Amino acid sequence: MTTILYGLQVTIVGLVVVFVGLIILIGCINLMRRCMAEFEKKKIGTPKTQPEAAPAPAAAAPAVPAAQANDGELMAVITAAVAAMLSEEKGAPVDESGFVVRAVRRVSNAPAWNRAGREEQVYSRL
Repeated sequence: MTTILYGLQVTIVGLVVVFVGLIILIGCINLMRRCMAEFEKKKIGTPKTQPEAAPAPAAAAPAVPAAQANDGELMAVITAAVAAMLSEEKGAPVDESGFVVRAVRRVSNAPAWNRAGREEQVYSRL
């Protein structure tokens, strides 16, 4: 009988230690998240002393077929999407991003692992 009671005591103490440790870990993670949020607010809120140099224009992609080359609306949408993503990452206004989309080509012959990596990158930003 004493062996069973000792086993139950060890089990209860073990569970308490594990849950207290998890609660402490959750508190530390929340504290770090709050500190980083405050740091980001301060970083974004301070004005820049020096304007950043405009990035170099994007490299031109290979030529596209004539049917796709005339689709100006598609190019405008893709350019706007890229500009929005770049301005979101750098914190600069969209019109100061300093890039030009010269051509767009579809990548359809990529291996499966390449497509999966690209999709993972796209979906991680949503």
